[in-house]
Amino acid sequence: MEGDKKSLFKDKQFLYGVFGGIAIVVILGLIVWPFLDASSPSGNQEAQPNAAIGPVETAPVANLAINTFEMKKDAQICKENALPAVYLFSTASCPHCIWIKETFDRLAKEYASAGKIAAYHYDVETGDDLLTTQKESQLTAQANAIYSQFSPEGYIPTFVFGCKYFRIGNGYESEGSLAKEEAEFRAVIDDLLKND
Repeated sequence: MEGDKKSLFKDKQFLYGVFGGIAIVVILGLIVWPFLDASSPSGNQEAQPNAAIGPVETAPVANLAINTFEMKKDAQICKENALPAVYLFSTASCPHCIWIKETFDRLAKEYASAGKIAAYHYDVETGDDLLTTQKESQLTAQANAIYSQFSPEGYIPTFVFGCKYFRIGNGYESEGSLAKEEAEFRAVIDDLLKND
C-alpha cells in the first residue's frame, strides 16, 4: 500500500510538471502571438502607427513641416502625365486605413482636380483604385512595383508621395488628429510641387 502512495505521489508530480509546462507555453504564446500575426489573407499586415520600416535608403527631411514621412535618398519623382504621383495603399478591413481614408481621399481629389498631382488609393486586396468610379481588379504594374519597393513586407496603410516621401502607418492617429495628418499631407505635396 505504501508503494502505491509513492507511485501516486510521483504521478502527481509528473502531472503537475506537465500542466505547469503547458501553462508556461500558453502564457508565452499569448504574449508572443500578436507579434507573429502573419497577416490578412492577402499577405498584408497593418502597420503600427509611425512604423519606420522603409526598405529604401533614406535622407534627412529638410522641410520642418514634414515630421512623420521619410525621404528616399536621391529620389527621382515618379510621375503620371507629367504630374507627381501620390499613392495610398490600404485595405477595407484595416482600421488604420479606415481612419485616414476620408481625409486622404478628399485631399487627393482636391489636388488632382486642380491638375497638380496624379492620385491613387489602392485597396491591395481587391486591386481597386478607390479614387475612380471604375472597379479595377488588380493594381497596375507600376503601382505594384511602387508598393513592393516602399513596403516589401506588405504593411498597410502605406503612403508614397512622388516616390520621394513615404510613410508606413499613420502619423497622428495616436493623437486622433486628422487635422495634423491633412496638414502634413499638404506640406509633402507642396514640397513635391515646389521642387518639381
